[in-house]
Amino acid sequence: MAFVNERREDGTWQTIDRERNLVLKKVGGGRPQEPIEFNLNIDGENVNFDAFQRIKQLQHAYQIEWRVVRIIAPLHLKQDKSRLHALIEEALDTYGFASSREYVESLTVTFAANL
Repeated sequence: MAFVNERREDGTWQTIDRERNLVLKKVGGGRPQEPIEFNLNIDGENVNFDAFQRIKQLQHAYQIEWRVVRIIAPLHLKQDKSRLHALIEEALDTYGFASSREYVESLTVTFAANL
């Protein structure tokens, strides 16, 4: 199984992979000129990260670019940088645009150089 977007009973959305025990939630931000704040729970451990989203509207779809600018995570998770970046990228790819991938034509994720 892979990540899927699902609506919770309280009406909020989460991007979840039950098989690997991974949950991505938007937790704040997103005002103009501010990054969106996310929490990625990896097997019970919290990884908080901030990412700017740039959206280009096409005729019937969107092109989304995410730029991750900050990651706060337990040291042992940060030490495996490639795995952590891959999980964040996969979760954001499924998250798409406002917890929907329906009208997203393409999506890219990049990370700030210091991450």
